[in-house]
Amino acid sequence: MVDWTKFFYVLIIAVIYIPMVFLGANVFFPKYTGADSYYQYKNCPYDDCYQKFKYTPGISDQERTSLDVQVAACQKASSSASEQCNKENNEAQIVWQKEKNQYESWKFVLVVSFNLIVLLIAAFLIMSDSVMMGLFLGSVVSTFVATIQYFYTNSKIAFAVLVVLFAFMLVFISRKKDNFLGKKKKK
Repeated sequence: MVDWTKFFYVLIIAVIYIPMVFLGANVFFPKYTGADSYYQYKNCPYDDCYQKFKYTPGISDQERTSLDVQVAACQKASSSASEQCNKENNEAQIVWQKEKNQYESWKFVLVVSFNLIVLLIAAFLIMSDSVMMGLFLGSVVSTFVATIQYFYTNSKIAFAVLVVLFAFMLVFISRKKDNFLGKKKKK
């Protein structure tokens, strides 16, 4: 039979543990968080033709033709400037994304390593089943979320730590399976 009080404690620990891990990652690795978490295009240095040659009511057809010619010339000039600006922005975004992935790979290593340490502590220190299972559940979920969130970092170090963490989770579950099921081995 499931002890709902213990289950409730497990959930409380896991629900607090998960954001704590990610907040810690952002505190120690603050770059590329918040408004800086996505690439922001720089403003292109070309004139807005429609602002430059505003429509003014009451002008003659001859003046309108002259304005249309000026607007067309402006659009042609700004089109090449716009293409150049877009090219520069795309190149800058590629560089920015590579730097972000490199930086976030260390965040991923931090999160996965922290979860591994917490699992080691939960496995080898004597603590109540609820605390141990809460830490286990929190580290499993935060590792999963971190893997999804930092999937494109392609960090070899983080992958190695993740493999070790996965192996340890298998050992942890094998050793503590009775705690998961609410059964205690009689000594």
